[in-house]
Amino acid sequence: MKQVLASLALALMASSSFAYDAQIDTGFSYFDRDDDITDAEGNFNLKGTVYFNPVMAKNGPLNEAAFLGHNSNAYLSYDYDYWDSKTVMDGLGNSAAQEIRGHHIAAGIEYFVEQFYLNGQVGFGQLQNEIKIQSALGNNKHKEDYDVTTYRALVGYMPISNLLLATGIDGYQGDEDNDDNRFALAAKYVAPVGQGQFINLEADAAWGDVDNINLAADYYFDPAFSFGLAYNIEDDGDDNTDFFSVRSKYFLNPNFAVGGAVGFGDDVQGFNLNAALRF
Repeated sequence: MKQVLASLALALMASSSFAYDAQIDTGFSYFDRDDDITDAEGNFNLKGTVYFNPVMAKNGPLNEAAFLGHNSNAYLSYDYDYWDSKTVMDGLGNSAAQEIRGHHIAAGIEYFVEQFYLNGQVGFGQLQNEIKIQSALGNNKHKEDYDVTTYRALVGYMPISNLLLATGIDGYQGDEDNDDNRFALAAKYVAPVGQGQFINLEADAAWGDVDNINLAADYYFDPAFSFGLAYNIEDDGDDNTDFFSVRSKYFLNPNFAVGGAVGFGDDVQGFNLNAALRF
């Protein structure tokens, strides 16, 4: 009986239409580094999106409904990053510890005009670096703040159904002449591979003083459930780091989804939990 009800629910999700006007996404990531310095490291993100027209989730993956429907939108996001060091002793009774906190707020818009696509985003971030020193002479704190303005602008075209190709700029301007104006490319393709099954392929890259490339692929077993792989590599000219992850997402109903990911890179492992709410 349970199998019959589950099959019926999936069939209804695949054949029925569900509309929503806004979405909230949130997630938390924790990183475990194989070094003798890091004590704790993580990231929290929150994003709210408002669509100019209702999104119709029909005959496709629920997670890709806005892209498949070419739904223009405006969004606001917030990211919080933290890194804490272990307390380091010098053998003479002196100790030091470091805390780094990063905040970033961004606002953007995605706009579809027939086969054309526009994306613009501007953001502001602040990095807070605090060093605490304990010694026989007393306790001291040294704190520095770094501000950065980020921006991104893409122009795209869809040569065939559900294939987006875009190009533009992705950059930032920070304190102490820490600027980078990068050339950016992005691509996304969603296609059916069977009855009720789809694939999603994504690529996003920027080249400048710091090069960054992101690749991802997801397989949708049905409209509600996906399993995917993602890869990121970053190169600053002196060193490069890469990170590989396995991810999954499941819609408990058309309006609420939960997801997770596990990954690993150069002497680091990562874990992520995320959720999406539509209304």
